[in-house]
Amino acid sequence: MSEKKSMIDRVHQSLKEAILYRKIAPGTQLVEKTIAEQLSVSRTPIRHAMIRLEQEGLVTIVPNRGAFVVQPTVEEIRQAFVMRKELESTAARLAIGEITDKDLEVMRELVSREKETYESVDILRYIHVNKSFHMYLAQKTGNTFLQDYMERILDQMNVYLVLYDVFYDADSSMEGSTRFVEHEHIIEALSNRDLDHLLHLIERHMRFSLESMNLDKTTYRSLENVLED
Repeated sequence: MSEKKSMIDRVHQSLKEAILYRKIAPGTQLVEKTIAEQLSVSRTPIRHAMIRLEQEGLVTIVPNRGAFVVQPTVEEIRQAFVMRKELESTAARLAIGEITDKDLEVMRELVSREKETYESVDILRYIHVNKSFHMYLAQKTGNTFLQDYMERILDQMNVYLVLYDVFYDADSSMEGSTRFVEHEHIIEALSNRDLDHLLHLIERHMRFSLESMNLDKTTYRSLENVLED
């Protein structure tokens, strides 16, 4: 059993990294025969790995057709940003009166860590820290439903971030800098207990994040041989 689980883990990790590091384009079919040949495994662990990837929002399994790297439409991504803006705005309204100086310091430290991970082009650590920043207000509300919805929308949108953000672009330093400045402005509005300005900043941040996504220029390699790198 442990050997089978280890094989599933290996296939899952190989496919996940290939998707996260943009070796495979959105919409690409993950052909079991090709994967089996490249990883020298049977199809059984591949199928289990596909189910895991689907649960993580990285793969769509279509009955009688196969598994495909998730390919959200532009409209779906826009709708996700609208919902995220509403959730973050609700968190801001509920949490602004609970924020302490210590909380502000924690948030500043998260921004500092965001910069470090962005500059080192470590997208997995960056996503983790970025999620922690955006979850902070929801957690301060003490509202478990809001926290759950926020975590779910952030996890799904992080998939979009991996697939379409300018993170890997050579000219992305300006986008990254703007992103961090906006986070710093959000912290300042919290410090000043300025709810109106905070809500404006959240809306602006969502608009900038959507506009910075590279929805039509991102390039990828084909599935062939990417798992062997």
